[in-house]
Amino acid sequence: MSQSSVSHSSRLSREGAYTAEEYVRRPDHIPQTGQDESEKYILALHTDPPHRQAVTALRNQHFPPKINKLSAHVALFRALPGSQLPVIQSAIQHLVHHHDPFPISTGEPFLMTHGVGLHVHVEPATHIFRTLKEQWNGFLSKQDQSFRAHYTIQNKVQSSVAQKSLVAIRSGPDRFEGSTGTVTGLSLYLYDRGYWTLKHIYPFRAEKEGERAPVAERSNDDEWPPLGAAWARE
Repeated sequence: MSQSSVSHSSRLSREGAYTAEEYVRRPDHIPQTGQDESEKYILALHTDPPHRQAVTALRNQHFPPKINKLSAHVALFRALPGSQLPVIQSAIQHLVHHHDPFPISTGEPFLMTHGVGLHVHVEPATHIFRTLKEQWNGFLSKQDQSFRAHYTIQNKVQSSVAQKSLVAIRSGPDRFEGSTGTVTGLSLYLYDRGYWTLKHIYPFRAEKEGERAPVAERSNDDEWPPLGAAWARE
């Protein structure tokens, strides 16, 4: 077993979850620009509030509270390099200007390495991913070379805990009945040592005014993060 694997296992045994200070990105999560990227960005789907709140409520039930500081999300890219930010922003702006909102629905839950995920039916997102990947392929991390639409409902827990959560989500008294909604645009976050800071929401063209991010402090019902707020990693 590698040193990193031993360290990973010991942290799970001791605390059941990483802290943001302990988390170190793996090599396949680093963008391929040939330089040290001090800033990295995440691009995610932006959905309507009722759908987002329904899936976030499920996440709140199962995610380790110590590191659960993020609304549920579907990430398209997780390590976009800051050195390429003008190129990235230009491509996103062009894409959303020519794209309409589209439906999203949840599917079956599944086991992850240290948690539980939720499959997502959102075929247009795959087209968006492929379109942007074609333009950004030269600097994407190995992780960002592929895309599987899903929500992370639980992470950084022991396998026995994940198994129990999977059963509860599938068939327990509080089983998840699923959720449908609309993807209204894309959201760009700055990644900072395990935390996410929302930088910009790009609404699709059919959104007359778009959905503005709240400017107030985060509420107890886990609304979408306000601009400039820092939230923990997935």
